[in-house]
Amino acid sequence: MRDRGFLEPVQRIIRETARGGQKMLFSATLDKGVASLVDEFLVQPSVHEVAGEDQASSTIDHRVLLIEQSDKRAIIEQLASGPGKTLVFARTRAFTEQLADDLEDAGIRTVALHGDLNQARRTRNLERLTSGRVNVLVATDVAARGIHVDDISLVIQADPPDEYKSYLHRAGRTGRAGRKGTVVTLVNARRRRKMDELLGRAEIEPTFERVRPGDALLDELAAL
Repeated sequence: MRDRGFLEPVQRIIRETARGGQKMLFSATLDKGVASLVDEFLVQPSVHEVAGEDQASSTIDHRVLLIEQSDKRAIIEQLASGPGKTLVFARTRAFTEQLADDLEDAGIRTVALHGDLNQARRTRNLERLTSGRVNVLVATDVAARGIHVDDISLVIQADPPDEYKSYLHRAGRTGRAGRKGTVVTLVNARRRRKMDELLGRAEIEPTFERVRPGDALLDELAAL
């Protein structure tokens, strides 16, 4: 189940407002969750969308790693072991917490960010990444909407996104302020065609490579 932590309170609040009033909605992304708010609360809305970063011409290196599902955690651990700052995206809160625990057990300083955390803890965990007290942040999409850290070297998509706009949002967390960055998406062979379609919509032409735990390529991609 996708993290819907921000949707439910917003829906409850809007349902308490007077009917017939003018409503305006602003969002960093226009994904399925936001679309559900539009469908329920806005009448014949006028949509204005600001173009995002040009990923194709930016300083971001896009890689898709074809993996066996059973190798996922070992591969993430190897990728996250570099000295730079790494952001890992996971689909669910439970997987986010489990990955953070696994990386901590492996000696990699890690914190989690998801919808079950209160705002104070979200702010504290993000500050630990910003200050360099931890190297890795594992986050769900919803919790990661407010992340603005200029020196994230590597974005790992442990779970591929469902929409191309989510891909662009995730990728935009690295390669900021003119710095170079890398986005690595982990995909099993059965999902390659779907990933091809998503990347085509995002106008991204990544490098596809098949990897196993221990491969030298994973060490090369680890955040420097």
